[in-house]
Amino acid sequence: MSNILLDAHTLIWLLAGDYLKPNALLEIAKAQEAGTLFISAISAWEVGIAALKSNPTKRPNLQGLAPDIWFKRGIRKIGAKTLPINFQIAIEAIRVPAIYGSGDRGDCYLIATARIKNLTLLARDKEMRKLKNRNPSYFKLIEC
Repeated sequence: MSNILLDAHTLIWLLAGDYLKPNALLEIAKAQEAGTLFISAISAWEVGIAALKSNPTKRPNLQGLAPDIWFKRGIRKIGAKTLPINFQIAIEAIRVPAIYGSGDRGDCYLIATARIKNLTLLARDKEMRKLKNRNPSYFKLIEC
């Protein structure tokens, strides 16, 4: 059974119909079928922050919707469950920069969530891939 956590960008690309690797799409489909497709609450914040970028070409396509409306509709459309940020995840997120080598707050919470909840993170992020290569047992990652 696939227990999948989508990165905010993966959610954006999935909803926009952008290219995702076939194995990532297969894992998403399996997780949808099993009811084990998840989105971290931090991804709502990440989408909102991305929508505020000063360069319009770098903003996600939210189909003219406010980020919160887009996010709620999107997770409902794909049948994902939202995971809250609890104390254990917040504490693990504090540890991630020392291991990860990056201070990207959203990514720290995603990595911590994947680790604590024993989920496989679907992402395309270069720094996450580096961490996975350096420390393969720390969390599970599928490149999308």
